[in-house]
Amino acid sequence: MPDLRRLLAPHSIAVVGGAPAERVVAQCLKLGFAGSIWPVHPTRTHLAGIACVPSLTDLPDVPDAVFLGVNRHTTVEAVGMLASMGVGGAVCYGSGFAEAGEDDLQVELLAAAGAMPLFGPNCYGFVNTFDRVALWPDEHGMRRHERGAAIVSQSGNVAVNLTFQQRGLRLGKMITVGNQASLGTEDAIEALLDDLRITSIGLFLEAVRDPHHFAAVAARAHAQGVPIVALQTGRSTAGAAIATSHTGSMAGRAAAYDALFERVGVATVSTPAELLETLKLLDLDGRLAGNRIVSLSCSGGEASLVADRAESTGLEFAPFDDDHRVRIEGTLAGSPEGLVSVSNPFDYHTFMWGDRAAMAACFTAVMDGPQDITMLVLDAPPGPDNDPSSWYTAADALADAAEATGRRAVVVATMAECIDERFRTHLAGRGLTPLLGLGEALVALDAATVVAPSAIRPQATVHAPGPTHVIDEATAKAKLRTLGVAVPDGEVVPRSEVLAAAERVGYPITLKGLGLAHKSESGAVKVGLRDAAALAAALDAMPTTGAGCLVERTVTDVVAEVLVTVRRDPPVGWLVSLGFGGVMTELWGDVTHLLAPVTHDDVVAALGRLRSAPLLHGFRGHPAADVHALASLVVTLVDSVVGTDVVEVELNPVLVGCDGATAVDALWIEEI
Repeated sequence: MPDLRRLLAPHSIAVVGGAPAERVVAQCLKLGFAGSIWPVHPTRTHLAGIACVPSLTDLPDVPDAVFLGVNRHTTVEAVGMLASMGVGGAVCYGSGFAEAGEDDLQVELLAAAGAMPLFGPNCYGFVNTFDRVALWPDEHGMRRHERGAAIVSQSGNVAVNLTFQQRGLRLGKMITVGNQASLGTEDAIEALLDDLRITSIGLFLEAVRDPHHFAAVAARAHAQGVPIVALQTGRSTAGAAIATSHTGSMAGRAAAYDALFERVGVATVSTPAELLETLKLLDLDGRLAGNRIVSLSCSGGEASLVADRAESTGLEFAPFDDDHRVRIEGTLAGSPEGLVSVSNPFDYHTFMWGDRAAMAACFTAVMDGPQDITMLVLDAPPGPDNDPSSWYTAADALADAAEATGRRAVVVATMAECIDERFRTHLAGRGLTPLLGLGEALVALDAATVVAPSAIRPQATVHAPGPTHVIDEATAKAKLRTLGVAVPDGEVVPRSEVLAAAERVGYPITLKGLGLAHKSESGAVKVGLRDAAALAAALDAMPTTGAGCLVERTVTDVVAEVLVTVRRDPPVGWLVSLGFGGVMTELWGDVTHLLAPVTHDDVVAALGRLRSAPLLHGFRGHPAADVHALASLVVTLVDSVVGTDVVEVELNPVLVGCDGATAVDALWIEEI
């Protein structure tokens, strides 16, 4: 890991180029940068009022950091010179490198840099308000803070947009990494973790360049108590194509990244607004101890909105227990009897609206419970001709209750525009975090419950495969049997020997015609044939191929059909997928994912996340499946194929019975 302190918190900077370099000077002056600024331009005498030198060789001293706002070929030449001078690092603003298909030029740039760290190319640089420096060739909306959140972005323009946020986030540092020729997202995170002023870290990324380094820095962040939140793009087919062409980073499959983020305890969000709200909550309040939440509002409509929007999260709005409910009811003496129902989400109605003492008493009773946080839904009038005083009273009542109970509380606006800057300032002064937008708030609260495991295990290393070939089902099952994965007893025979083979294998019989890519759709699979007559009829109806037939004993102990897949998914790792199996797998789309290696407990927990999990545990009087046999099968398969010449193994279905689990179909792809 290179030392980035000189680059990110320099005492002297040089800026090279014309208009972009001049904007960097202006941004540094606006922040109040106290160090030396040396513009470099061959013909201009001044940039933003500061005298220029004509070339890098004319600099009065070796700068800590340099911004290069020149064309790509001049950038390569300048980087070589800066590296020989011993500069602390550089920002390469110029484009036209790997993101434009010029991979060789990016290799030249990296070679010219040597050990000197650089951000980019195709990079906007960074803003560090803590140390009043911005190697940033554009406007930004960041303000000075003593502590706060940081964001690392692969997109320069998205980074610019995020700095313009008006949500009350204390954003202290913004770093863009562009093409990541030298420094990547992982390096930026590690550098941020060296700064104790950083409270939380947000990521806007298309791909993880080094998954093992990413896991290591995530483990370090967890150890330091600094939460990481990721917004990954390029998850759709179209999005991946755009991401690849724009930055030169290959966006991986969404499932593999989700599994990676879950494995290392990185929370994920889907929109920039969700990212900002989550960072704000984590910056001001830190992680939640759990997912139990109580919602307060003075409207049944708001309570219903909360309940509806929360269904897609892991938040738990548990009912009040009897003692808690009675205590709350005791604060509602002034309300018409029977009109206020104490439930969660809790509509406390408007009978006490404007009465701070009454509201504080009610809110105190509500907050004196087992929940991890209490939210008050509150949209205040933002117009200059409105009187928001009664909304301030409600917020103060919540703050009073939080102080009385020592418990956590937040104020949530259903619409972001309904808590203006003045109200946000008031809430912050009372120790309350304002969350803007109901959907964003619930995502932020959910993300704040994500905690990394006590020990983050590195995922297995993976490399992209070369040429591959598909092994036929019978051979694949023979390999599985050798590995210790249960498969049905059976034989491969010509059509003329099917009846004889069935006598040796034993009825009931499953008959499969080999040599067809999609046997079920071709009518080449018949299951549960109980005697020779049924087998003969099935054989006559089956399409003829020259590959013979697979005659197997039918598995009769079946509670559920499960999909099990292990495949390489570079650059992230070996992806293990578990889901609802059989011919309806694609229809149901009920799949969950892990990264290898996996443990028995990992697999059992993942199976429990499936929508079809009740089928494994005795649904509506049916017997329970042998989940532990299934988990053992998965672990055995993963341990056996990871790191080999296997590219993908798909078992669909694995038939899980009351006693055991058997792979009855197999797709096996390996490198030639």
